[in-house]
Amino acid sequence: MKLSQTELFEHLKTTLEKMGATYQEHSFRATTIPVKSGLCVVRGELCFIMDKRRKLREKNRILGRALARMDLDTVHIPPAVREFISGDAS
Repeated sequence: MKLSQTELFEHLKTTLEKMGATYQEHSFRATTIPVKSGLCVVRGELCFIMDKRRKLREKNRILGRALARMDLDTVHIPPAVREFISGDAS
């Protein structure tokens, strides 16, 4: 099954949340320090912070790479999404 970029994005965010992380989007434009989108720990909680100015395809790639580093064996992920995650890691 072929997913649209929007559908893929929603599945990737849901998978991230199943792994116990929250997802937030912020504009990094005004920051004076170099900031990249990715996983981090904020007040002891796993959080994924994304630059909201990124294009949807880039957001999917960044989320896919982050999820590829996690142990996803215990969560249900649609096959097309799992394939994207495993293919994106290479």
